[in-house]
Amino acid sequence: MLLVNVVRAGVVLENASHMRIGQAWDDPSLDAALPGVRAGRLDQGLELIRAARGDNELRALRVQELALAARSHTDALARLPENDPDALLWLGAARVKHAWDIRGASLARYVDDDRFTRFHEALEAAEPPLRRAAEALPEDPVPWAQPQWHAVGRQAGRPALDRIWRELHTRDPALYAGHHGRAQALCAKWYGSDDELLTFAHDTVEASRPGDPVTAILPLAHFEIAWQEADYSGHDNEETLRARFRRPDVSGELIEAADKWRVGSLPHPFAPEAMHLFGAAFSYSGHHSRAQTLLTGAGRRVPEILPWAAASITPGRRYARARRELGIT
Repeated sequence: MLLVNVVRAGVVLENASHMRIGQAWDDPSLDAALPGVRAGRLDQGLELIRAARGDNELRALRVQELALAARSHTDALARLPENDPDALLWLGAARVKHAWDIRGASLARYVDDDRFTRFHEALEAAEPPLRRAAEALPEDPVPWAQPQWHAVGRQAGRPALDRIWRELHTRDPALYAGHHGRAQALCAKWYGSDDELLTFAHDTVEASRPGDPVTAILPLAHFEIAWQEADYSGHDNEETLRARFRRPDVSGELIEAADKWRVGSLPHPFAPEAMHLFGAAFSYSGHHSRAQTLLTGAGRRVPEILPWAAASITPGRRYARARRELGIT
């Protein structure tokens, strides 16, 4: 995603409006641990990952966010017990995050040879701990979520990504983080197409159980497509988003998907992100009462990228504007 670095540069400014950028999830224990992990205090992070064994959704969230927080401490992570599968999982995931930091968010033609070399070296170092974690915990789906971004970075190709997805899906066919990564891999900018991405999103909704926010992969897919359409056409992003989400076929299927989740919705650590994806879609489609209900529930915890970055390089401010327009205090 081309806006990642720009968005991160705007985090401090956006926090002035009391938005918590990049924290659209629900896990108070993780909230408490992240400042210490960023400072290099790793014991509490490892314990959180270990404690979440058996709760795949929570474990995937904690690995994702703790890897991001510790990506500058990979040497210290490598000194954790080398036979501990939770430490290996965290180390591999943090190395993947570190590698993408090295590459940056620019188009490939703007990344010099030295950066590409260091990027691939960092990705290569991520593979052994992720493989060993998967071997040590063969029923655990979470070690198979990070390799999706590893494979994209290594330009491993579609067959490799399909194999990773089969391994992950076999272990947990509803894992939110896994579906999010698969949707990225199926984007036209990587290894798929708009049609493949939408088919995957529709199949995800169809297979989901009532109450599961994994149905939010459908609005995610539409935001990805609209974002790319606006970039390639040169049209105003807001205009492109409104045009897509006001199509009767799109708004209709999003209402059905949101209702499948919201009727009897289950506690889920990624529920705030789903509220943003559906709420933003309904704000663009003109279904304001639906948007108001969802975005009131989302509060001030905002995803770092989609949905709000599709319209603005400062997603926190775009979200704040949407709340004002909807009358949310």
